[in-house]
Amino acid sequence: MYRKGISFFLLSIISVVAYAQTGEITGYIYEEKGEPLIAVYVSLFKNKEQILASYSDVSGKFNFVGLEPGKYDVSVEDMGHQSKRINDVIVGTNQKVKLDFHLISSEQAIGLVDIISYKKPLIDKDKQAIIITAEEIQDLAVRDVSQIAATSVDVITQDDGKNELNVRGQRQEGTQFIVDGIKINGSMSIPQNAIEQVEIISGGLPAMYGDNIGGVVIVTTKGISPVYYGGIEAVSSQYLDGFGYNLITGNLSGPILPVKKNDKGEIIEKSKLGFFLTGEAIMQDDARPSSIGAYMIKDDILTDLENNPLRPGINGIGTLRNSEFITIDDFEKYKKRQNVADQKFRLNAKIDFQPTKNITLTIGGNGSYSKKHKFIYEYSLFNPSNNPEVIDWKYNTFIRFKHRIKTDSLKWLSNLYYQIQGDYMWSRQTTWDDSHKDNVFRYGHVGEFKTTRNPLYEYQLGGVNGDAYYYKGEENVLYELINPGSNPNASKYAEQYYNIYAGQSKDNYENWTQVQSGGALLNGDRPENVYGLWFNTGRQYNLYEIKENEQFRGSINLAAKLFKKHQLNFGLEHEQRIKREYALNPISLWSIMRQHANSKNTQLDLNNPELVYSGTVFLDTVNYSYLYQNDLTGKGFFENVRDQFGVGYSDFFDSDAYGPNEYSLALFTPDELYQEGNGILTNFGYDYLGNKIKSKSLDSFFNQENENGALLRYVSPFQPIYSSAYIQDKFEFKNIIFNIGVRIDRYDANQPVLKDPYSLYETYVAKDLDPTKFNVPSSIDENAVVYVNDFSAAQPNVLGYRLKDKWFDANGIEIIDPSLIAQGSVSGEITPFLKNPNDDINSKNFNPSSSFKDYEAQISIMPRISFTFNLSEKASFYAHYDILTQRPGANESRFLPTDYLFMENMVGRYIRNSNLKPQKTIDYEVGFQQALNEKSAITISTYYREMKDLIQLINVSYAYPSNYLTYGNIDRAAVKGFSVKFDLRPIHSNLSLNAGYTLQFAEGTGSSATSGFNLANQGLPNLKVLVPLNFDQRHTFKGILNYRFLPGKKYRGPDWKGKGRKILGGFGVNFVGKLSSGRPYTGQENFTQEGAVSSAEKTVLDGTINGNRLPWIYTVDMRMSKKFVFGFEKEAKNKFYSEIYFVVTNLFNTQNIINVYKATGNAKDDGYLNAASSQSDISTQTNTESYKDLYLLKIANPSFYALPRMIRIGLNLNF
Repeated sequence: MYRKGISFFLLSIISVVAYAQTGEITGYIYEEKGEPLIAVYVSLFKNKEQILASYSDVSGKFNFVGLEPGKYDVSVEDMGHQSKRINDVIVGTNQKVKLDFHLISSEQAIGLVDIISYKKPLIDKDKQAIIITAEEIQDLAVRDVSQIAATSVDVITQDDGKNELNVRGQRQEGTQFIVDGIKINGSMSIPQNAIEQVEIISGGLPAMYGDNIGGVVIVTTKGISPVYYGGIEAVSSQYLDGFGYNLITGNLSGPILPVKKNDKGEIIEKSKLGFFLTGEAIMQDDARPSSIGAYMIKDDILTDLENNPLRPGINGIGTLRNSEFITIDDFEKYKKRQNVADQKFRLNAKIDFQPTKNITLTIGGNGSYSKKHKFIYEYSLFNPSNNPEVIDWKYNTFIRFKHRIKTDSLKWLSNLYYQIQGDYMWSRQTTWDDSHKDNVFRYGHVGEFKTTRNPLYEYQLGGVNGDAYYYKGEENVLYELINPGSNPNASKYAEQYYNIYAGQSKDNYENWTQVQSGGALLNGDRPENVYGLWFNTGRQYNLYEIKENEQFRGSINLAAKLFKKHQLNFGLEHEQRIKREYALNPISLWSIMRQHANSKNTQLDLNNPELVYSGTVFLDTVNYSYLYQNDLTGKGFFENVRDQFGVGYSDFFDSDAYGPNEYSLALFTPDELYQEGNGILTNFGYDYLGNKIKSKSLDSFFNQENENGALLRYVSPFQPIYSSAYIQDKFEFKNIIFNIGVRIDRYDANQPVLKDPYSLYETYVAKDLDPTKFNVPSSIDENAVVYVNDFSAAQPNVLGYRLKDKWFDANGIEIIDPSLIAQGSVSGEITPFLKNPNDDINSKNFNPSSSFKDYEAQISIMPRISFTFNLSEKASFYAHYDILTQRPGANESRFLPTDYLFMENMVGRYIRNSNLKPQKTIDYEVGFQQALNEKSAITISTYYREMKDLIQLINVSYAYPSNYLTYGNIDRAAVKGFSVKFDLRPIHSNLSLNAGYTLQFAEGTGSSATSGFNLANQGLPNLKVLVPLNFDQRHTFKGILNYRFLPGKKYRGPDWKGKGRKILGGFGVNFVGKLSSGRPYTGQENFTQEGAVSSAEKTVLDGTINGNRLPWIYTVDMRMSKKFVFGFEKEAKNKFYSEIYFVVTNLFNTQNIINVYKATGNAKDDGYLNAASSQSDISTQTNTESYKDLYLLKIANPSFYALPRMIRIGLNLNF
């Protein structure tokens, strides 16, 4: 099964890739009287160097296709006419840009070049995407790609630092990011000064885009320059806002091989080899501060708590936690959170090699490294020093070969080219405690404890060996702390406990259970929570986790102009992902060691008495050794640790007496770490020791053993295969531009799936039954599963049938309640007619092929149709119809055999569904564009989206051997919206404005794949009616206002004393404003303890699901800057361009509420402390004043509020 991708992998080695992100520039060339000009020489430049050239045809038409997104210059030259050049023409993905030239033939004009700066047309005649250029990005107050995309009114997000986007009512995972044609799997990290432009496609996706059901954000990085240029930028918030943001970035580009120049210094032959390089470093103390700040215990109080966590208990019994006597006077408020600093380093590089004008080879990539301490709210008050560290490494590389083929001899074919691209992406995330890292036995180490044991004897008359004292075993009489451990704060709990009861071992530390119940910590323990509200001092983070992802992609794209009208694109694509994960809860290793250390010698060897003699005199004493009980499952911790330390199998082993460096994971078996489903290990693509493995058969999990007879439990990495083909035709008929295509996707999860979701073991179906023994109703399908009263009986009675999700009684009548079948069985439980009643998944004889089969590849056919009807130069109408699909996410669909291994003993457990199908969206939109005058336009559109087969948690009831939770393709949603956009250009003015409003209704049966958890967990049916989704933001207003004084001849502004001093040249200010209605939430009728770390209290619905709304949100971001140009000499050829700027986000420091407590609708009060039903519980707390103060602090959750005002100053220097 796992070899399915081998043939495709060969393709991946040759060409792995990317979407063919190409556009087109076309137009006509006329003389003054409007007659077309033939054979006019047309040149296309990028970064000041000529990349293509052509001649106008008999109709005066020219065109360049297969252009990468970015900026171009177009020049036309003709004998007898004035030359013209249009600079900075913006080309987007799959976009057709029209340019018409009118050449003057007067003698005065000949020899002159008319240079024109391109202006984005007010009306996009080939409606495709919103394009934000590098210059526009530079003026914004934000740097992150997600934040840039969020300036579009079609995209909604919350200012919560997560940068999660919802495009037109779609779930967050429905948004796809693409960088230089590479589909990004996971988060994206690109230096801002590497970005050429960002495109946002919210609807009307061309056929080249697949595996997506929402919007697409396309990032194009800058290309290679024929001359050297570079820059450096520094940004800081130091001494401005208290959040400690610092950034430095730089870039450099130019030729690697020398260029050829003439005597005048002009380039006559460009370098065949060039490069572009940019890097960025960011340091910040708090990346996600809150507008209300955060509380922390005063330093001296916290230090005292860490050193003295306990006090004697009432009446000298046990201990009390000092943290439960803390009050509000012991806290202080901070602007930033503690111990959450992070650092990021990013690098982007690209090399172009162009041996001929028609062949280009590009190699590039980007990489990033980040390290941060993860914020855990429950740690923030008493334990921020133990915030875990998260380290991310990521890089992707690509190679692109592009070949333009001359077709001058073919009239029906032109602009033919093909492109082969390849990329490889790799990422690795490590989460750990940064003081212990991968030394997993240090995590839970509190100290070295010594157990003292005394023998127990009982005097028996007439015993087997006569009247004597018979050995009955040993009892623990002393459990001592010998040395503190690897976690000083945790060790204090043990040290102080022993100090409090020094010399009082009786009932206090005779054994480890007394020590533990007295309030001290043992190895493998963590401190109890403070009133169940906050995690206490010394609590170690209990996770060591590695996540590694790889992605190989390959494609080839062919494009050509057919019959001068049809721009045809054809592409093939193949992708393989490899996902691995290793997650260990290391603190629990100590508890498992204590559990297994003496688990196989609990009985005495009564068959081999040892009589005690003094010489020849029997001392009336009979001893026994402990008996080693071999369970025949192979050597595990019990045997391995004794082999290592030289301890006999019948002897006691004191696991707490040794330090962490004495142990290793190799002492365990995988099953000991799995702990029958309650274990501490999750792994796939790694073995249980954390070593990377390649694909393994399912048999290797169930049957492969090591040399000691223990099962190795190999779990293969998740390796889904995705392939696609598409064809797309863009053509113009009169004034209508059509874009018609079809895409075919093939998705293969490439993993086993359970044959029958209702039975772990193979069952009989109706067609298997002997008609002479069983009377099957004619209405029953031959593939229906049979249910009986007793599957182990020689001739069981048939109680009913099931066909997929439909149930039938023994007479073939459909029933709604399967419990009627279950009640008729001998066990009272659902009883399928098993082919082999003795099947046991935990047996070494289990055959996995009887229960599992290969995933069946899914084929999706997606037509895409869009058109733009240009009514005039100032008005156009557009519409599209798309079908989109997206593969299921790995977290919901990856196959883990451990999910099924312990299924029988874990009723209601969560199991991933490896048999999920792709999700689907049907998208419609119609719109109208109208130019109001030469510098402003308005766009009106309405859209409708229908989503099907969305993923949601479901409860599989009446499954055998137990019910369970899993995911299913059951959710649906519908989104309808209306938007208005206004565009004002800075023509004869310093002011530009982009503003928009969207009215949207996003409703569905689930907002995320887990939103139905409460219903599924209670065995209730999933929602059938559509309700507002969690991200249903009804009203959204956005605007970008830019006021800028251009330098030089285009300056419009005050003149200092009338002497031509353009004092404001290069000065500008940019405002980005957002105003949106609140998102929905579900009201709650009863008051529950929302401040608790965990609560089992049931909530009572008040009203309808998502029937309430959060307050409106508004923010204004500002960027103010001044640009300068200077050289070291007055007439310097190489000048420096600099900019100093000032950025303020959330200018008015608005405390925007993004979450509330459901019972009160308030962000600061959940109603629990004042509720009558809570008073009895409050009165039983150790210290009611402390409890109330700590509770109030807990519900003042900073994450309920959006980001505060942040202030930064920056300096940019370019040459």
